[in-house]
Amino acid sequence: KAAKKVDLKPLAKPVEKKAAPAWRIPEPPDATLGNRAMAASQRLKAGLSEDMLNNFDLFLYVSKAERGPLAQRMYVFQKQQGGGLKLAYDWAASTGREKNEISPRGRASFTATPQGYYQLDPERMYRRYRSYSWDQPMPNAMFFNWERQGLQTGLAIHAASGEDVSKLGQRNSAGCIHLSPENAATLQDMIRANYRGPVPRFAYNEATRTMS
Repeated sequence: KAAKKVDLKPLAKPVEKKAAPAWRIPEPPDATLGNRAMAASQRLKAGLSEDMLNNFDLFLYVSKAERGPLAQRMYVFQKQQGGGLKLAYDWAASTGREKNEISPRGRASFTATPQGYYQLDPERMYRRYRSYSWDQPMPNAMFFNWERQGLQTGLAIHAASGEDVSKLGQRNSAGCIHLSPENAATLQDMIRANYRGPVPRFAYNEATRTMS
């Protein structure tokens, strides 16, 4: 998990350049991104417990706000040696529409993305998936390991499809977190390749039958 260093010394002869891995950390291109990343990092750290910071190496901060400089974006932070967090990606996202709606299956639902901290479920990561409730594709889906009222919920991070891609950056999902197809694939590849391993499980509350 150590950062890679690029050797810029002149070479005796040209060599073939290798493509950088898709998950390689980009440098912030401007001050605006730097300011957003700093604000997102501060908000993330304010809610992290010492156990979470010590035992996890990748943190995804999603702002479900409707407006504001951080609104409707996902910030991907990698933990560095010493415990600091470095921005890897800053992507447009879509969270829940925050409305009472009826799904295509006729089920009443409040389409909200819940607040809180959640773990991804390593047993429920799919390249291709389709939502039964909403009858929509969920490419590169990574479901949260989250129970509510004793049941695993269908909350996931996945790629937007169709017209939903053009609506990234505004509330537009049934509760999941939408990313662009390219970014959803990049995130899943990054997690599968670099973030396997044992971690503590979040506590299950018997009284409320929830886990978060």
